[in-house]
Amino acid sequence: MSSKLSRALFTGYFASLSSAKRIAYLAVFVALGVVVNSFVEISAPSTKITFTYFVCFFAGFLFGPLPGFLVGFLGDAIGFLLVPQDVYWLFGLTLGLFGAIAGAFRKLPLRGRAGIFGKALAALAAGYLLITCFLNSVVNYGYLQLFMPSVVEGKTFWVFLSGRLITQTVVYAANVAAAAVVLSVLAASRLFGFFREELSARGRGGTKAEPAVRPF
Repeated sequence: MSSKLSRALFTGYFASLSSAKRIAYLAVFVALGVVVNSFVEISAPSTKITFTYFVCFFAGFLFGPLPGFLVGFLGDAIGFLLVPQDVYWLFGLTLGLFGAIAGAFRKLPLRGRAGIFGKALAALAAGYLLITCFLNSVVNYGYLQLFMPSVVEGKTFWVFLSGRLITQTVVYAANVAAAAVVLSVLAASRLFGFFREELSARGRGGTKAEPAVRPF
C-alpha cells in the first residue's frame, strides 16, 4: 500500500504495526462492537443505553478511518447475526461512517494533549450531528414509514426527530462521558503510544513535548 494511501486510511501508530498486530487489534475491536451492540446495555427511563458509539469512536480515533469503518460495520452486522433483534442493516453503514469520521478528525494538525482532546471533541460533535441527528434518524424514519407506518402516522420527519433526539442525546452523552474518561487515561499513559504523533511533536516556541513512545 502506498505511503500516501496508508496515511489517509490509518493513523501513524496503526501503520507502524505489523500485519499480525493490526489484525489482532481489529479483531478485538470488532468483538467489542459485537458485545456492545447485542449483549451490553443499561436500562434508563424511556430508552436503553448502549456503548456502540464509544467503540466506533476509539476504533477510528486510535487506528484511522478505514479501521473505524470496518469495526462499526462488522460489529453491527455480526451482532445482528448472533442476536437478531430490531437492528436495521443500514445502521451498520452509519456506524461505520461514524468510526471513519473519528479517524478523519484525528488527521487534523493539532498537537499536544490539548490537540488530542480538541480533535476528539470535534469528531464527537460531527458524529452527533451527522450520524445521530441526521443519518440514523433518516434511516429510522424511513424504516418506520415502510414497515410500521402506524407508529409515525401524521408525524413529519421533524416532529419525529425532535422526539427521537430526547432519548438519543442521553445515549450519546453517556458514550461521550465514557470516551472522555478513557481518552484521558490513554493520553496520559506511556504504555501504548497511541498518541505519540501528537505528544512527540515540537510545540510552539520550540518547546519539545514528551518523547515518542514506541508501539509494543
